[in-house]
Amino acid sequence: MQFDNAPVEVHASVGAILDIIGSATVTLASDPAGRDLGISHPVLHDPHDPPLTVTRGLLLAVGVRPGPGLQDLLSTAVERGYNAVAVKAGDRSCTDAAKVADAAGIALMVIEDGLEWLHFERLVATAVEGAGGGASPALSSLAVGDLFSLANAVASATGGATAIEDNQRRVLAYSTLPHQPTDPERRDGILGRQVPDLVDNERQYRELYAAAGAVAFKATDTALGRLACAVRAGTQPVGSIWLVDAGDNLVEDAASLLAGASEIAALHLMRARSAQDVARQRRSDQLRAVLERGDWAAAHHLGLLDGTQMWVLGLDAQDGQSASLDLLRLADVLSIELEARHGRSGCVVLDGRVYAVISGTRVAAAQTPDRIRKVVRAVSGVMGAVLVGGLAGPIVSSSALSAARRDADAVLSLVALRPSLGPVASAEEVRDELTLHSLARRHSPGELSRVAERVLAIDREQGTSHADLLRTWLGCLGDVRETAERMSVHANTVRYRLGRLRELVGLDLDRPDQLVLLWLGLELAERRW
Repeated sequence: MQFDNAPVEVHASVGAILDIIGSATVTLASDPAGRDLGISHPVLHDPHDPPLTVTRGLLLAVGVRPGPGLQDLLSTAVERGYNAVAVKAGDRSCTDAAKVADAAGIALMVIEDGLEWLHFERLVATAVEGAGGGASPALSSLAVGDLFSLANAVASATGGATAIEDNQRRVLAYSTLPHQPTDPERRDGILGRQVPDLVDNERQYRELYAAAGAVAFKATDTALGRLACAVRAGTQPVGSIWLVDAGDNLVEDAASLLAGASEIAALHLMRARSAQDVARQRRSDQLRAVLERGDWAAAHHLGLLDGTQMWVLGLDAQDGQSASLDLLRLADVLSIELEARHGRSGCVVLDGRVYAVISGTRVAAAQTPDRIRKVVRAVSGVMGAVLVGGLAGPIVSSSALSAARRDADAVLSLVALRPSLGPVASAEEVRDELTLHSLARRHSPGELSRVAERVLAIDREQGTSHADLLRTWLGCLGDVRETAERMSVHANTVRYRLGRLRELVGLDLDRPDQLVLLWLGLELAERRW
């Protein structure tokens, strides 16, 4: 087919967008000649309204899947001046839609479901704005997404040791050129991959993100000076670049070079984030399949192999306040801590909780719960929240992971009811408690024991304490003297009250089956499950 290429005002081609974002997250479903079509800017499509008229735009088909609706949208997009349409295909084929796109002379791009539409829009807008910019050729020629090479290129061009951060102040990359000045703050940030928590941080970041260009920060008693510039996708900050300024190491035009580098860095950061988003989504989907239905193929892909010791950890905020937490960040922090201490693991946010599957732990099974408690305490400190956990395992079959997740949930419910068990309890440690909890969820005390139901009714109506007497007596295995000591009464009083209960509720002290069910009924009533 023939394409009428874009005029000079168009700033980026379909091919450039594809190369920037990467084939792992976006592909061209239509004719490869569509790579030459020019893009002016992206537009989010409202499924309830026809697209706006935008010359040589990229229409983001939010809420549209391959099928007749997409084919109609392609035709409408051509009429409204668009050169390309991006769609999420899910598990559907785009073959028919691609034929329509080829016939209409428009490019059809397919993006991964794990990539957010708003993130994709900002990435495209940044690519369009950055195309033809005045950045150094040494910077603009770097492969997009290679953050360490970018950091080294910036350091070489400006003379300052460079660090690149995201907007969560995580150190994503840093320069490794020799003989550049450094200080303890830079070393701590690199080692921890996180900006150290310093008194001046909040003020400096406020100034940085409010400024239009590079900002200089003076040296302190403990740190060298810094020259920094915010990295933005459109108007949204996505990170920052920091140079070490020792007073005589930066080139004269370091500030303008850094500002130009920030435009290129935006593409690198957005590309890195899109890849991370898609990778996280894929891993989350696989972990979800494993935890919800014991999917063997997904478990195998994640490296959760049968015969390997595995655990499932469920994590929640104390008192169920997870709604106030950034659960994705919690999952990231937990993943880092587990990888550092236990080896292979994976984390996923599922139904308002964070779950981790831990495989191939480096310690004996008996030691794992204590190790996990240390991890949860460390994560609680980072998140500034009190976290509670339910741990299930060890198991050696991936098909049992979904059952282990249910055990972890049950432990979490138990910890919420009995805080003394927490903050992290293991299913094996509280197995008896879990059995009682399970019985309590399925049966009322009266369903388990008619005698217990009658005793509890009399206590409610008459203000007596027959249930306490029976619980204590049964807990003492029928020893009247021990029961009397625990209740601070005479042994004959215990005998008399037991005799009265024979008459009142039909208690038969010679029937073990009745006594077992009576204890269960009274115990569950006492625990108030």
